[in-house]
Amino acid sequence: MNKQHTSQQINLIALWAFCESGLGGLLHAIRLPFTGFVVGGFACIILMLLAFVVKHKPYQIIEATLVVMAIKFAVSPHAPLPAYIAVGFQGLLAYLLLGLIGRNWLSCVLFASLAMLESALQKFLLATLLYGKSLWQAIDAMALGIGKEFNLPEDFSASFWIISIYSGIYFLWGIFLGSKGSF
Repeated sequence: MNKQHTSQQINLIALWAFCESGLGGLLHAIRLPFTGFVVGGFACIILMLLAFVVKHKPYQIIEATLVVMAIKFAVSPHAPLPAYIAVGFQGLLAYLLLGLIGRNWLSCVLFASLAMLESALQKFLLATLLYGKSLWQAIDAMALGIGKEFNLPEDFSASFWIISIYSGIYFLWGIFLGSKGSF
């Protein structure tokens, strides 16, 4: 960080780094579900505040993102690779939407909802890459077996509904955070 950073910026960067490495590291270590929901929510709020503080120097959002990623790696190296991808995505998205376009209600809602949606979809993309399509086919086959007992249609796709509901929860959380973060 250079000398142009104010104490507010440094405090927000430190808080973000603590949330990512401390809280995020703890939640990943105990394998608590919805880690991205909690940690990503904190990151969205902090990035919206940081965008308000940096005003005419949006590049400082990118600098902050790199500092947070470095601290996260130093303090919590056991965090999975997708956690670093999420931090990088959030920082880049904040730079583009909040820094370059400007911080208003629409950019905050768009930023937070897209950041949270990426966090949700990242899990499904990773599962598909690791386990292949067979994972989703197995879930659908299991649901079809159960669905026959409840007279569900044979083209019912449990994996589609699981992904949709899970991603929808994250997306709505992002809309909520963005609308509150635009103050």
